[in-house]
Amino acid sequence: MKNLILAGGGHGHINILKRLIKSPLKDINITLITDYGRQYYSGMLSGFVEGIYTEDEISFDVRELSKRANVNYVEEEIISIDKNKKVVTTENDEYSYDFLSINLGSMANVNFPVDDNGVLNVKPISELIETKESFLKKGFKDEVKKIYFIGGGASGVELAFSFREAFKNFDITIITSGEILENFNEKSRKKVRKLLNKKNINLVEGSFVTEIKNHTIITESVNYEFDYVFLTSGFKGVDVKYIDFDVDNRNYVTVDERLMVDESTFSMGDSANIYKYPNLTKAGVFAIREAPFLLENLMSALKNSGDKKSYEPQLKYLQILNCGGKKAIMNYGKFSFYGRLSWWLKDKIDRKYMEI
Repeated sequence: MKNLILAGGGHGHINILKRLIKSPLKDINITLITDYGRQYYSGMLSGFVEGIYTEDEISFDVRELSKRANVNYVEEEIISIDKNKKVVTTENDEYSYDFLSINLGSMANVNFPVDDNGVLNVKPISELIETKESFLKKGFKDEVKKIYFIGGGASGVELAFSFREAFKNFDITIITSGEILENFNEKSRKKVRKLLNKKNINLVEGSFVTEIKNHTIITESVNYEFDYVFLTSGFKGVDVKYIDFDVDNRNYVTVDERLMVDESTFSMGDSANIYKYPNLTKAGVFAIREAPFLLENLMSALKNSGDKKSYEPQLKYLQILNCGGKKAIMNYGKFSFYGRLSWWLKDKIDRKYMEI
């Protein structure tokens, strides 16, 4: 019997578990290894922070899904993966495989020194979940705290809006080295700037952070004292030692457009760098679009039948930015629309994705 290991519990592997629940595979022993029993859907994270969704509504119980899919579940941290020996080493054991799929996600990666216990990560998402709950337990809901978000991408902006809704008295600032939301059109960016101002969220654009220490953000021109700072830009692959793999300087596994390392090894999402598309943004929209390709190509490899499908990222794609208060901005090409309708559509899409 062939052994398949699913390394990690990311979007792609959740997709595989869903498929296996409906259509079990015969004569394949499947094991999923992850260090955390929940897989959070990043698209609903800001809604959770705001208080719209519960933790259960934005996450999958990976252990339960594995059980339903007749997949062996191992909750351990992966230390290394040896491609030639075909062995996954965890903190407690070794697991041999014939086929492997890597979907381990990413973690914070900053290019400046950080020495401060007030610095918080948004990846892995479990850390942000714990931070929000900790803030509530500490009674921060009505307190004044200086909160900074480093990074002006969709993640940082959504979280700034959602923390404003959840903690009305926080003094919130976004600092970004470039312009805010550089992947959005100008109309959307203009609207977001107005909304940030309306909601008393400070925005500092074109400012490079050089160091964080002693509860102070040091930039090239101004220093900012803070209570907490969230790192929402700059990510890398998780700290796994990949032996005999081709990895880039951020520890992403290099794959071809079929999401394959070789004929028995796959990777996708925040774990992978597609060499044909080296500048592809590590965004949830791409991971979700990659997932069906991983599923079909992996199933084809397991059955030793059929050609593999090539994934090609879409040049234009719908982005819906949660702006708090159940309103959102819809951005597609040059089109931009703000209001409750945008949020309703986002909520509908997100809830549909969470269905099993």
